[in-house]
Amino acid sequence: MRRHPIPILEPDSLLKMPTKQLLGRLQALHECEESSQFSDLTAGEIAASNGILFKNSAEWQMAYENLKTILATREHVPSAAERAKNRSLRGRLKSGRKSNPTVQRMGVNR
Repeated sequence: MRRHPIPILEPDSLLKMPTKQLLGRLQALHECEESSQFSDLTAGEIAASNGILFKNSAEWQMAYENLKTILATREHVPSAAERAKNRSLRGRLKSGRKSNPTVQRMGVNR
């Protein structure tokens, strides 16, 4: 599977990006191939690219460090598993309640 090169961005432009976009960039950096030795790209294709393709490059290391530094200052965005767990806990709390406490407290029959 061929990946698009990840553009090299300045730290100032990363500061302006929303957290979810930064997390997407982090995922894209994680999906880069280890090195050109394990890639199916030709030497010409690698030379023609103008972004980050491999983890063993200095550009990848710098982009990763900059991104992690900025993400450390941002709010936590819960993962899908964390959101599902919270929904489940909220559902359990609600299931222990009576359906209509006002009517049942007063003893009124429907």
